[in-house]
Amino acid sequence: MSDRFEALPATERVVAGLSARVPTNPFATVKYFEARRRAGWSAWLIARLEPGGGLDFGCGAFLTRRARFLKIEIPSLPPVPVDSRFWDCLKEFCRAQDATKVELNTFGSPPGVEIPDLGKCTHRDRCEWILDLEEGDLRARMDNRHRANIKKAEQARLAVLRTHSVDAVCAHQAMIGRSLDRRRARGEEVPVVDSSVEPVALLQTGAAEIYQAIAGEVVLSSALVLRSPKGAYGHSTGTSPDGMNIGASHYLINTIAERLRAEGVPALDFGAAEEGSGLARFKRGFGTSPVHLPSAVCYVGPRWRRKAYRALESVRSEQRALASSLQRRISRSKVPSALEIPVCATGSRHTREVV
Repeated sequence: MSDRFEALPATERVVAGLSARVPTNPFATVKYFEARRRAGWSAWLIARLEPGGGLDFGCGAFLTRRARFLKIEIPSLPPVPVDSRFWDCLKEFCRAQDATKVELNTFGSPPGVEIPDLGKCTHRDRCEWILDLEEGDLRARMDNRHRANIKKAEQARLAVLRTHSVDAVCAHQAMIGRSLDRRRARGEEVPVVDSSVEPVALLQTGAAEIYQAIAGEVVLSSALVLRSPKGAYGHSTGTSPDGMNIGASHYLINTIAERLRAEGVPALDFGAAEEGSGLARFKRGFGTSPVHLPSAVCYVGPRWRRKAYRALESVRSEQRALASSLQRRISRSKVPSALEIPVCATGSRHTREVV
């Protein structure tokens, strides 16, 4: 078996070859790569080549420049050990691109990834929760509380909307905000919600779809799901307080799982949650299995540039946190109830389907 790795521009043909090799990985599709380009990233592949020149396996590497600093992000690493030549290729790619920061993630990655130090690195363990859609009755594998919440939502006669419409992003972001507010109130550390640029690009290219639990014309829970020919990954979810009271999030996720199962998708990746957290208990309650994976953030290049970039990041992080705080205050003063968030508009050219 060849162990020859190369960095390749992510042409449609090359990405299609990667997708054919890993059809369950939503981070390896032509549509996903196009979405990242629309969101302002340039796209490459770090790939292992077969003796005849064909692509064996690899992953996407996405580049963005901020001021004089270049960041490289790999969303979904392949299962490479620490001594693989993959890492030599990546180091050379970082030097050739004059990169300063490298984010190494394992969204949807299989077990077996090992990450060495590429520079000044911070390593972190993460845990993804996988629901096997081919094994038995999905509800029978849930805990009793989850089944009770689904029954409550059914009694409330909720419906589930499935759409590629960018009109749904506003309500989706609002639901995420409500969920983060609850976690923040419990004392948990929560991320700052980014802009809607990436979700819009994912929907426009068909790399993702949104499911929303609705009561009449009101959104109670929302989930953005990345797709591949044989895979699905929970990108982000959120639920209003009113939706929590009637089991909207449980009902929504169960409906998504049932629909994907009917389409022949073997598993639904719920994304990461730290073991022992409330979010992990929620995901485990559906009968999921944990998969432990590594991740890392590395600063490479000259020491002075690493320090300058980290200082810039600190300032931008404070600015985002302040903007997020102000936005929450404005939202609370202007939106008295989560029930005022409507379902996406019907005028979009994108398809809408009631599941």
